[in-house]
Amino acid sequence: MRSIRFMLTILFIAALTSCTLPTGEATMRPEAIFTFAAQTVDAELTRVAQTQAPPTVSATLTPFPSSTATIAPIPARTSTLTPVPCNAAGFVSDVTIPDGTAMAPNQTFTKTWRLRNIGACTWNSAYQVVFDHDKAMSGPASQPLTTGAVAPGETLDVSVNLKAPPAAGSYKGYWRLRDPNGVLFGLGGGEPFWVAILVDPTLPLMLTLDFVAAESGSVRSNGDVKSEIYVGDTTDNAGSQVFLSFDISSLPATATIEEGAIDLSQGYTIVGDPFSALGCLDVYQQDFIPLDASDFFAGAPSGAFIVRCDPTSIDSAVVDNDFKTALQAKLGSTRIQFRLQFPDKLSNGDGVADQVRLGTPKLIVKYTLP
Repeated sequence: MRSIRFMLTILFIAALTSCTLPTGEATMRPEAIFTFAAQTVDAELTRVAQTQAPPTVSATLTPFPSSTATIAPIPARTSTLTPVPCNAAGFVSDVTIPDGTAMAPNQTFTKTWRLRNIGACTWNSAYQVVFDHDKAMSGPASQPLTTGAVAPGETLDVSVNLKAPPAAGSYKGYWRLRDPNGVLFGLGGGEPFWVAILVDPTLPLMLTLDFVAAESGSVRSNGDVKSEIYVGDTTDNAGSQVFLSFDISSLPATATIEEGAIDLSQGYTIVGDPFSALGCLDVYQQDFIPLDASDFFAGAPSGAFIVRCDPTSIDSAVVDNDFKTALQAKLGSTRIQFRLQFPDKLSNGDGVADQVRLGTPKLIVKYTLP
């Protein structure tokens, strides 16, 4: 562009000179000079346009910011195993005597806990259940935990025989386990388990007595005396009567009997069809000791106070007022005894045994104290 300006300036000066200076040669007229100047400028513009490269448009791109993802490192998983102790117990349930059970004063009872072995060691007969603290309730200081083996993961019913205190109130006793080395342990390793009762003097006492097996048995119509307690008839068509003895020395002489019953439901079996073949099974009071052949009753008895006439009746303890009266009259004695028989028939004579074979009869007594 500067060269164009320069050329225009030269031409302009030349034009002025041509108008003022004399010359001997023919001169160009001013119009021709301007025309020539215009053509010269036009030619220069064309040359410049052809030789000057067009400006390069540079596109400046703004780069996007790079996306840098920061990934948090995943922590390495470390598994910490808590070692299982050798001896530890877990509580499963109260099998008997839930917390807060009401008891009469001096009532005897059996508390049973169901525990699980959650340790790594097997419990055996060298392990003990021991009283820990608070109210012992006449329980043992210690006793064997089991007679067998309780492997890890297995459960065990742990029972102790206790007696309610004589005074009204709430009582709690704590127990733990002890290993063969004398180390105490309990729930989760160290915590004791417990029994909690409420003594209420207004409640009647309950007493359950097992029969005295050494004093009981059966006598047959042919004179045989047997230790088993089978009532009915035999394959030789002899009648068999059962005699049961109970030790009632633990019943206070001042007690008032509220209810009494004999429970025959524990461990019995039925052979043949005694109720169809022989009739009803009756219970009578009869003193005996020692048991011998003369105790068999051959006639038609009277005074039965408990009567069972079908197999299902064996499964329940029948409460009878005459039975209660007979038991009340025996207070102060050490024994009460009973005879069980089918009074209608000694035998049906078919040469087939029809019997109720008793297991572990019990005497159940409910009483109050003055």
